Order: sequence, then C-alpha cells, then structure tokens
Amino acid sequence: MNRRHGLVLAATLALGAAAGACSSDANTSGTSGTTGASTSAAPTTTADTTPSTAAPTTAVPSTTVAPSTTAAPTTVAPTVAPTTPTTAAPAGGSVLAAPTNLQYMGAPTFSMPSGYLCDGSDPGLPGWHVVDCQQMPSYQDGVTTFVARRNDDGRFGVFVFFREGAQLKSRYEAVEPAAGTWADVTVVLGDFHFDDGAEVWVGYRYAGTGGYLDLDVLDPLPTGFTFLGGLQGLDHGAVDMHPGGATVATAVYSGTDPNCCPSQLRVQEITFSADQWWINAGTLYATAAAPAVTSDF
Repeated sequence: MNRRHGLVLAATLALGAAAGACSSDANTSGTSGTTGASTSAAPTTTADTTPSTAAPTTAVPSTTVAPSTTAAPTTVAPTVAPTTPTTAAPAGGSVLAAPTNLQYMGAPTFSMPSGYLCDGSDPGLPGWHVVDCQQMPSYQDGVTTFVARRNDDGRFGVFVFFREGAQLKSRYEAVEPAAGTWADVTVVLGDFHFDDGAEVWVGYRYAGTGGYLDLDVLDPLPTGFTFLGGLQGLDHGAVDMHPGGATVATAVYSGTDPNCCPSQLRVQEITFSADQWWINAGTLYATAAAPAVTSDF
C-alpha cells in the first residue's frame, strides 16, 4: 500500500511509543536549518626538547668567566594531517550509495563571490529565495549550503557551494521533482567523524502520512575524494545525528498493521570507515520495546 498520501508526518518521531497506541501523525514543522556539531580543532604535535645538563660545580682555575649559553628556542612541529579513522566497517553492513537527490553539477547553476557570508544578505539565486544558509570549514576550502524555494511554484532546492578561486560555485544540487512532493528539507553541517572538516547531511521529508524520508551524505575528505551516498524511502524514518555518525529508525509493518502504528521498528547505525559511510544491518524491535530515536530531519 502506498503510504506517501495524506498529511505531512512530523520530522520528529518518538519511537518509544506503546505498541497498542495507534495515534495520528502530527504535521511536520517545515523548519529548516538544524545546526550540526562544531568542528574539533586539528590535532597538533609538539616537538620534544631535551633538558640541559648542569655544568660541574668544580671551579676552573681561570680569571676569565665563561660567557653564558643561550638555550635553543623550543620549536613546535607543524600540524599533523588528520588520519583516516580506524573504525572497522560494520559486520553485515553496506556503504551508503546511490541513488541520491544531490547530484554533482559539471556546470554549476549558480556562482557568487568567495567572500559571501551567511549574514542574511541576498546571495543572488535568480528565481529562488533562501530559507536557510549555513557555512563551515571543509576540505574543499569551506562549504556553503542553501535551502531555497522557487518563487513561482514553491519547490525546494538544495545548493552546496565550494570555493573555486575567487568564486563559490554550486557543485552539488537537488531540486524537488514537483511542487508538493517534499514537505520539508533540512541540512545539518557537522564534523561527525572528527577529521576537522564538515560533512553535509540532507534530509528530505515527503508529504503524506507515510512520513517517508530520504537522506544524503556529502563528505569532502582530506584525501581529496568527496564521498556522496544516501538512503531512500525510510518509512516513518528518523535519523538522529550524534558524534561518530547517526542512528536510523524505520517502520516495519506486518500485513494487518494500520498506517499509524507499525508493529516493529528497525534501528540501525551509520558509521565512518575507510573513507566511506556505512550502515549496519541493525536490530528489529517490537515497537513498544524499541529505543527512542528523535529525528534531526
């Protein structure tokens, strides 16, 4: 049965509800722009210094006092480049992959001066108005994201800008396929696997009582590689961001479950390993026994 029809489901899903309670879904907020975790400082290494040894105390039979010696200045080693985390890939897991709503743009739709700041000023996206702007450091010389709406039909658009010389260019874009398809779009920027560069997490909440959620993850890595992968069609989906990755919860229905009340929930973990984002096989819970997962999208 297609559960994409009906009212908008809330972006926040309390998944620890009692199994017997079949309550209606609340409307989603339609608010964008959740702020991600702050970046952590790049690790630094300080060079060791060898303590000086005191000279013997026996006096030298001389009338001339030897000049004092100035200690060599302490030096600090340059910042060490972050290394790839050694977290093992999850057993039975899979890499977040295509399809994604974000697409690489060989010919970016928009460009703007590289000094643009998210200060409420108009970035100049003809035909669109901005509803959310975020910026953080990244391994492509910073990242700037916009969630915008079309002026004519209200469709959502997501535009991810990277610096190229004196300009910012929208190298990754996602546009709502038709007005009314998405109820809300939320971007979370954050350094969730601690490599001192931001990832871009985008949640697309579909209209209708099914509360379907798509998730994209865009991660410019220090190796120069940019990871892009995602999840599609999470039924009553919830994604909770936290240090190290995210927790994902999805409804699992039996044949007699009403739309409001799935009898089971699958809870999975997204983690980073070997320059890729992975999702494990997860655990299937009876709804009443499932851990609560509060969605950031």
